[in-house]
Amino acid sequence: MDHGTVPQNLYCKGQYLGSTGSRCFQAAGTIDVKFNCGYFVSMKMRSSSKLAAQNCNAVVPYNLAPHHHSGRRNRRRKNGDPNHPKANRSGYNFFIGEKHAMVKSLYPHKEREFPKMIGESWNNLSPEEKMAYQNYGVKDKERYQKELKEYKERMMTTSTS
Repeated sequence: MDHGTVPQNLYCKGQYLGSTGSRCFQAAGTIDVKFNCGYFVSMKMRSSSKLAAQNCNAVVPYNLAPHHHSGRRNRRRKNGDPNHPKANRSGYNFFIGEKHAMVKSLYPHKEREFPKMIGESWNNLSPEEKMAYQNYGVKDKERYQKELKEYKERMMTTSTS
């Protein structure tokens, strides 16, 4: 049970279809308790045909909106060029790539903690060890700049012809 922040007062007007036809009603009530699956509500209902109010209690379920995406955003542009060179990686990205497989084999059921573990091990590296990974990043940046220059030249030659 969750007694967190829930709206306490309810008021609604509506229409329902009974056995003798359509009827109007008014309802006022309070949310007494919020559960994981809904609310427990105390209400006072008054229909247009009856003068006396009717007290009732109900459990009102609520449905969360369905979660359609996988949680990982697709960062590639929809109409992006598949021939565009892959962006360069930083030294930290190379470190993550190397350590992720090791951490995954050691702790297979703690995937949510991987980033924290890897980040802590990065912070505990000596400057010399970090420099080795940073050099990988510098080389990859040079590769990217070279491929990007070639790509732009190809694009210029194909657009002018």
